[in-house]
Amino acid sequence: MTPGYLAVHTHDAHGGWVRLVTSPHQPDAAQGAPNQPQIRYIARFNDIEAALMHTHEILKRRLLDPDAHLYRASLAQAIAAVESLALRHRGVYIDPDLDATTRAEIDAQRQRNIDAQQRKDRFFQVLGSIGIGILLFNLLVLSFA
Repeated sequence: MTPGYLAVHTHDAHGGWVRLVTSPHQPDAAQGAPNQPQIRYIARFNDIEAALMHTHEILKRRLLDPDAHLYRASLAQAIAAVESLALRHRGVYIDPDLDATTRAEIDAQRQRNIDAQQRKDRFFQVLGSIGIGILLFNLLVLSFA
């Protein structure tokens, strides 16, 4: 487990694309030149590799470049994916220039991600219970037959 920071970057020239960047040290969120990538969100995780893996799992259908961690997703989808992780983390920075609509979209998408994960968890719990039930049924029926 390596602690670190997961940042969401955007670039003015590539609208609708986000890049996930990991770093062992907190990146400087100061806005640079307009033609440079901009940091829009930073979160600190106790296990940065797991955080990147779980975020990728949420955004995997939007993947453009696996080596560069580049995704075709809105900023709200990317931030919501990071915020909805069940891993221990702390939001360090969010772009103060985000409007209220984008922030509301982040909250709504975050809740949708959490609900989807809970549905998946319930499905596998039910599946496991059915499997255990079948094993117990076979054990009882076959041992007394």
